[in-house]
Amino acid sequence: MNIWTVTREYAGIAEAGGVKNVTCSLSESLAKSGEKVTLFIPLYGCTDLSSVEDFCCCWHKPVKIWVCGREMTVTFSHGKRNGVDIVFIGNRAFSEKKAVYTYTEEEERENPAHRKGQGHEDAQFLNTLFQKAVVAYGGTCTKEENPSIIHCHDATAAMLCVFVLFARKESRALSSVYRHTRFVVTIHNAGAGYHHEYSSLDAAAYFTGLDRDFLSRGLNGQCVEPFLLAGGFSCLTTVSPQYAREIMDGMTDTGGLSSLFARDRMSVIGITNGIDCARYNPADTSASLLPVPFDIASGDFDGKYECRKHFLTVFADRDRPLPESDGAVRRYGFLSGGDDGTVYIAYHGRVVRQKGIPILAATARRILESGLNAKFVFLGQGERELEGELEGLAAGFPGGCVYFKGYDRALSRLCMASADIAVFPSNFEPCGTEDFIAQMYGTICLAHATGGLKKIVDGETGFLYEPNNVDTLFRFLSSLVRIAAQAGRDIFRSMLSYTARYITDNYSWDKVARESYLPLFRKLLEG
Repeated sequence: MNIWTVTREYAGIAEAGGVKNVTCSLSESLAKSGEKVTLFIPLYGCTDLSSVEDFCCCWHKPVKIWVCGREMTVTFSHGKRNGVDIVFIGNRAFSEKKAVYTYTEEEERENPAHRKGQGHEDAQFLNTLFQKAVVAYGGTCTKEENPSIIHCHDATAAMLCVFVLFARKESRALSSVYRHTRFVVTIHNAGAGYHHEYSSLDAAAYFTGLDRDFLSRGLNGQCVEPFLLAGGFSCLTTVSPQYAREIMDGMTDTGGLSSLFARDRMSVIGITNGIDCARYNPADTSASLLPVPFDIASGDFDGKYECRKHFLTVFADRDRPLPESDGAVRRYGFLSGGDDGTVYIAYHGRVVRQKGIPILAATARRILESGLNAKFVFLGQGERELEGELEGLAAGFPGGCVYFKGYDRALSRLCMASADIAVFPSNFEPCGTEDFIAQMYGTICLAHATGGLKKIVDGETGFLYEPNNVDTLFRFLSSLVRIAAQAGRDIFRSMLSYTARYITDNYSWDKVARESYLPLFRKLLEG
């Protein structure tokens, strides 16, 4: 098979949310299985080429495409990384961006209207330009490069199958290139804020140049939905079977998509995301980025607690500045004392309402006020109001709570490895990766029983709770704290060792690619 992966983000090259890890690990696993894999991604101003081999800035001939009623020139660069061919889509609209989806602090200084964290004002233009450029690339291909499968990740790439449909009608050459191509569109998050929808039928027609009658098939109220249009011409998947059921049954926030999928008799296939075990392996510090190695699966926990000592003295001590790091991280609050039987509770992820941050912050406050022997570690960024709530929590409980605002890969892993308990109070969660990481690092998971978090086997590989409110989370979390504080952390060792083995055996990306994605692709090609 010749598989094209189409995505706006990719781990190690252009990073934003969790999609980057899926696209990277899945592409590399498919390449390892012997398939030809080509990645398509914009060439941003923030693109990291340090791990890309044989980079060539002139690859295939430039093409001209029409977006918003005007002709645009797009170039193609090329490189390779871990067996994956990479085609970078070049245009000034991408190269001037210093982050994948949002404005940076530097861009806000240059233009105060571009507030840090705010989505790009030309987001729909960028999405349309990117997808049309990938389609046009086909016109420069040799027959051997023609795609068997085009795998489009999230709404930013979901319209590609539609653009191919119309391109085949208008161009004999492109009709030949894509004659036997099948399309897969993966919904990484169907929540109302993740659709990248066109704001109106007029806007959709303006950006895409497509027929209004056709575009009206994708109407959701006044908006035109890429996922809805894509569903008629592609196989829709999502990132866990439970989340697929919740989408189809209208049990989760989809901003109206669930009822429209049902109306149009569209189905969604759930395939649980894997984890690249080698990239997080705590026994290999060059991969895990942890200061001390350990091996939870074989029962070696000593290094985990050495990592905690390092974290407490180097990162959480109020008298020591944060070490230099690749990410921009600011510390609020500190942790006092050492590893003296205190139960450490961690959260790492986006600081947004979807992740249940208000519930977690209120629960943490109650536990800190209750006198239980527990301390909290938060790391992440997102909504300013919620960031402020965590800043206030850290200030209100000196020595008992620390908040690292921002992101740094090594620090995020160290926070999770240093904790006894990781909490995931998401209101909805398509899949989740942080629970995998916590489990590999010997940290107990406590999660709201929703979506992909239900891959945690309650009582075996972690603990689930519902309903998702402060009283319930406080009851479950305080109970775990008391058990760990009174019986000692050793009480969970056998469970944690089993869990680490369970994750490696069942959720490696190589296994997910081999046993789930490749059979799906073959079935589509068989018609």
